[in-house]
Amino acid sequence: MSSFHLPVGEVTITLDDVASLLHLPIIGAFHSFETLHGDEAILMLVELLEVSGEKARVETVQCHGAYVRLSWLREIYQSKCEVEHWTVVARAYLLHLLGCTLFANKSATYVHVVFLDAFRDLS
Repeated sequence: MSSFHLPVGEVTITLDDVASLLHLPIIGAFHSFETLHGDEAILMLVELLEVSGEKARVETVQCHGAYVRLSWLREIYQSKCEVEHWTVVARAYLLHLLGCTLFANKSATYVHVVFLDAFRDLS
């Protein structure tokens, strides 16, 4: 939702409004995500979430593309917490957060794997 309907009319919040209200510096170019195909998504899941290639393939096939289920991400999060792989835990959590909030789809059950690329370097 990008606009609000108020008694005074339709109001849209812009990036400039967010910067002014929250005192956030908005600098640099916006991150653009390249379209991922199935095999690229699998490689990204293997590399950044440290899951097996087979596990990643099963998940993307079940989701019909470069997507993963939010419930699957929660399982990855829990299993990586148990073995204390904190970088992977952080990536799984952040991807889940994006899938539930900023980039939620109509089903509210899937998130596109391409957003995982934004969490490649957590330093």
